[in-house]
Amino acid sequence: MFAPLRGVRVVDLTHVYAGPYVTHVLTQLGADVVKIERPGVGDVIRAGLRGVSPPGFAAPFVGMNHGKRSLTLDLKDARGKDALSRLIERADVLVENLRPGELERIGFGPEATRKINPRLIYASVSGWGQSGKQASRAGYDQVIQASTGMMMMQGEAGTPPTKIGFPAIDIATGMNGACAILAALLERQRTGTGSRIDIGMGDSALMLMIGNSSAWLVGGLPHERLGNRALTSSPTSGVFETADGSISVAANTLEQGHKALDVIGRPELKTDPRFAPVRKGGFFHVADPDGAEREFATSLKARDAEHWEAAFNEAGIACGKIRTIHEFLAGPYRAMPGIHRTITDQPGYDRPVEALGAGFRVDGAIPAATRPAPPLGGDSRAVLTELGFAADEIDTMAKDGVI
Repeated sequence: MFAPLRGVRVVDLTHVYAGPYVTHVLTQLGADVVKIERPGVGDVIRAGLRGVSPPGFAAPFVGMNHGKRSLTLDLKDARGKDALSRLIERADVLVENLRPGELERIGFGPEATRKINPRLIYASVSGWGQSGKQASRAGYDQVIQASTGMMMMQGEAGTPPTKIGFPAIDIATGMNGACAILAALLERQRTGTGSRIDIGMGDSALMLMIGNSSAWLVGGLPHERLGNRALTSSPTSGVFETADGSISVAANTLEQGHKALDVIGRPELKTDPRFAPVRKGGFFHVADPDGAEREFATSLKARDAEHWEAAFNEAGIACGKIRTIHEFLAGPYRAMPGIHRTITDQPGYDRPVEALGAGFRVDGAIPAATRPAPPLGGDSRAVLTELGFAADEIDTMAKDGVI
């Protein structure tokens, strides 16, 4: 099994989405991740939707935390701090997404932990980074989308701002954080010392929009809201209605555009003045983009979405029927190699559940943790025993609500 982080110990002081996704990636790559949670409370995402999710095991929590261990600690108590200090002493990585300065206030900031463990890689996830005038501001995905311009990239010109329907910046931030930690682990092999990593959600948003960010930073070009029209402005690329639904077609170059016209049975449009290319090479930019797009779109209404999906793909043109996520997971995904593993013993569920692994395959296998998502504090005794606490000490800590 591909587990390059086997033996790497991670202290996980994260909650909700962005931070837990950092440690999710590390977990799937084999790291031993101990998730620190508040006794009796836990990560807020455990709760999910009332009446829908099993108590303590909401689907998003299971998806991002399977494979981790859960240790509950009251970090206001000296014994809780002692346990965290011992954990840090043995750890390779610490990941946190508390408000900037919060861990410093209880004695576990970067400088203090460096004294405990000079080899520790200390990664902080926040909305706006660890320094600067905005560092103290809270950062949630939808707010970052609003502030960075992402909401003004969705929808048609003149329509209200529209957020992306899932926490894209949280996940991008998690990917950035995991990538930075992997690089820091390699750097530590060379230097022998840890690193301080600062992952801001605002920065991750700019990287997620790198084409648009670069257009302004390099060329001073503002973004135009295009709705469902392709960025290339090709009349044969975008979202189109069919007889029974919609499809997305990506025929962006002149060659692809002409192939698309053949697919819809309208080869004569290649010489139509509206489809006349305005330049050689590059994308299929035409003399009358609006008129050309309307003509192309009209032809697509003659057949159903699945017909066009098959026809365009057979011609080598990327095309997909627009589906809901459950339609995709129940349909086309099952014909793919897949990136999930089946968990047969997930607490809270009386059936096997499927959870996503690392998001890629290595030598044909999916890097994926084998443990289910943990009950709140389900590993506290085992972890504390590993840290050298005696059984009677652990009993007292449990009685006093420290764990």
